[in-house]
Amino acid sequence: MPITAQPVKGMYLLEEGRVFILQDRKLKTQGRQGGLIILKMKALDSGQIVTKTIKAGAKVEYIEPETKEVQFLYSDSEGSFFMDSETFETIMIPKDVIGSYVQFLKEGESVLVMLFDGKILSVKEQPSVSLKVIESSDAVRGNTSNSATKEIVLETGYKVHVPLFIKVGDVLKINTETGAYSGKA
Repeated sequence: MPITAQPVKGMYLLEEGRVFILQDRKLKTQGRQGGLIILKMKALDSGQIVTKTIKAGAKVEYIEPETKEVQFLYSDSEGSFFMDSETFETIMIPKDVIGSYVQFLKEGESVLVMLFDGKILSVKEQPSVSLKVIESSDAVRGNTSNSATKEIVLETGYKVHVPLFIKVGDVLKINTETGAYSGKA
């Protein structure tokens, strides 16, 4: 396994036989003693958030997972089902691995999964997705005192608040990190 002194957000770390994804990294200086790096990591096996402090310059072990293209089929109460683009076998990814990103996946869409030792670590998330509006209520007259919004339903079933001018059939850009409307596509 490679070792680095510069951990960056999104890097996969190997710690005590467990794989973590680095969610945040902060540098804290302490005068003459040198700096400390505070790592906020998420365990991919349990979803547990762990905070670890290391000295600046300390080496951490990281992995470079293999990527594989799969096609999203459907989702149920246990997890999400994907088809391997090469072998055509069905792969089930548990709910805790894919998380809330499942609400932005369209049927038949290709996504990348990250694998390590034959085990799926995570789904490579896009920063934004384009989804079509399938259900929208009319604007309520007089609802314009401050930022007037209405709730709409997108093609994946995800509900989001948008400005009043959005109508059925529009394709919208949705920020997958916050789940908020970010503009028309």
